[in-house]
Amino acid sequence: MAATAPTALAAGRRRLLRALFASTGAAPTDPRLSMRRPGRDGLRDDSPGEVDSLVVPPPSVRWLTRATFGFSTAEHAAYLALGADDEARWSAWLAQQLSPSSIDDSACDARVASAGFTTLGLSAEQLWAARQAIGGSNYFQRMLPIAETECMTLIRRIYSRRQLFEVMAEFWHDHFSVYGWDYDGGPMFPAFDRDAIRPHVFGNFRTMLQATCESASMMYMLDLYGSVSGHPNENYARELLELHTLGAENYAGIVTNPDSFSNMIALGHFTAWDGEEERLRYVDDDVYEAARALTGWTISGSNWWGPVAGAPPGAFAYDDTRHDQAPKHVLARYFAPYQAEGDGTTLFDMLAQHPGTAHFVAGKICRRFVGDSPSASLVQGAADIFHAQWQAPDQLRQVVAYVLNSNEFKSSWGTKMKRPATAVVGALRALGADFTPRPDNTSTYTPTEELVGRLQAAGHRLFYWPAPNGYPDVQAAWASTGTLGMTMRLLPRLLEMHQVEAYNNAHPFVADVHGQTLAAFPNAADRSAANIIGYWCDRILGQRPAPTYTIALDFLRQEAAPTAPLDLVTDATDGGGNPQRTGVWHLNPPNTLSQHYTIARLRVAIGLILSSPDFLRR
Repeated sequence: MAATAPTALAAGRRRLLRALFASTGAAPTDPRLSMRRPGRDGLRDDSPGEVDSLVVPPPSVRWLTRATFGFSTAEHAAYLALGADDEARWSAWLAQQLSPSSIDDSACDARVASAGFTTLGLSAEQLWAARQAIGGSNYFQRMLPIAETECMTLIRRIYSRRQLFEVMAEFWHDHFSVYGWDYDGGPMFPAFDRDAIRPHVFGNFRTMLQATCESASMMYMLDLYGSVSGHPNENYARELLELHTLGAENYAGIVTNPDSFSNMIALGHFTAWDGEEERLRYVDDDVYEAARALTGWTISGSNWWGPVAGAPPGAFAYDDTRHDQAPKHVLARYFAPYQAEGDGTTLFDMLAQHPGTAHFVAGKICRRFVGDSPSASLVQGAADIFHAQWQAPDQLRQVVAYVLNSNEFKSSWGTKMKRPATAVVGALRALGADFTPRPDNTSTYTPTEELVGRLQAAGHRLFYWPAPNGYPDVQAAWASTGTLGMTMRLLPRLLEMHQVEAYNNAHPFVADVHGQTLAAFPNAADRSAANIIGYWCDRILGQRPAPTYTIALDFLRQEAAPTAPLDLVTDATDGGGNPQRTGVWHLNPPNTLSQHYTIARLRVAIGLILSSPDFLRR
């Protein structure tokens, strides 16, 4: 006899959790440490002890999962039609994605337009004027620009066909991390995203480096706007070296006389693009000197002395009267006096072509796509391209292509897990959701408010990381019980969330899996648990792995045979005759749980698939 619903669900949940913890590398619980009733052991007895015990999906699923925010059925089918074998299909798909302008994204653009955003097209000067006019009188209106950028980004991640572009836009936002909800910088955030990040996603790092520096949001984040001769602020300069370019891996600490002959040997040196000899590793003196080189770089109108001559308020400006004109030394390079704004541009040139920058940034790209510990040879290969092509307009496209064409990328799997926002976006894509997030300031609890609030609770709300180092991109940072718990509460909730008003059953679901299931199986005789769970496993996972498939199947079918049709039409109604979208209560006679709230049980079964380690790993 089949297990009762509570027993089967509890057993299935335990098995999924054991597999999930195993996939994150967490050690199973030792029975000696478990608080258990007689006959109840800890998890170690029957938990899968190795990540390899989980099913490895086919190449198309592995590669698309890591190079996109998740694939839809239509996109997977389109991918499979691109060639006769895996290598041909991947080559064709990657060529398309690395040329995003060649991909028709009009449907996504139309959805963005339908949201009615009002601030995303404003120039930096217009955003500044609006910010100044609002002041502190209306917090919602003041922060509307970052709220609209957050919603627009969610739309593009869910619906854009330019998926690799969106993945790399997220990467660069993490790399040049700005806390979007900063009181001063938040109102200027659309310009940071639109002008400093997105135009350079597959472009040139040197160009993006200076563009992010000149953005008002970055200047407020790291206090560069107020750095002047005699009182340089080192915040931006320190993060420029530690986080944006050379990385902590090239930091040598405090060194006395770092440019002496013996220290140049100890710290390493190389010949730069213009023949100058530069130091490989940086020290604290380099931070201080870099800060001096960038004095006078500001936002017009951001300081008490008012706008910079010739620059409209809110725009980047170089103020020569507040620049430190004295000589400087950075990484053993001599900066002659009175070079004005050239001090800063030379600094960016130095850092962009530095081999330490190439290795640091290339390592992060490899870690994003391959795993937390990519091989030294893969990182060095990507770094060599980054360094050799530092002036090329498509430098970053070349680096990404190298990584995604590598055997290491193609063969690796399961060494990382999806971060919460990635898992949520991937779920919405797989579920065929109809969701256009919009900021809201009414008393209605909208699905947008619920989604961003739950992402914040899971620790991964967009543009919400307060420190300049960006959201972590290693598995250990996201494998805690708190983050996993909040993520696995959010994923099944996507199936219960309603449009317009999140908890109002009068509105359609954000993801109408019931309607899609009926459409997939128009013949009632075909609506068996085996067919339905197979269909949704194929859509969400691209395969039907054990134990996920079996657990979801057993839960949906209850005591019925796997091939027996289920009633997904009969539904309860409320007092006004409106459908409850649950199915009907049915506990009598006994052993008829297969007829109990079948429509609601369908959503829960799909939620089990979304909460499985097969969905969360990458």
